[in-house]
Amino acid sequence: MTGSGASAVGLITFGFINLILFIVLSAPFGTLTDLIEEQAGPDHMNVQSGDVAAYLDNFKLVFGLSFVLSMAGLIVWFFLGSHKETFEEYS
Repeated sequence: MTGSGASAVGLITFGFINLILFIVLSAPFGTLTDLIEEQAGPDHMNVQSGDVAAYLDNFKLVFGLSFVLSMAGLIVWFFLGSHKETFEEYS
């Protein structure tokens, strides 16, 4: 049972780091995509701004889903690890 406590602390730590990374990186990523959308207007490129906005929305979705699925993976990993079969000992 001592291993499960250590692994729970490790999973909590990894989840906390994942959450902090999302909070820290979401603002610069949003700024970057807004800047790209602004510069990709009809004055600077031969494409419509809406075309670029659709791609940037997909990139924002993938960015957010990578962190959400990482957290979901942590939860699944915790439940699978906590339900390991413990072997019975017979005397």
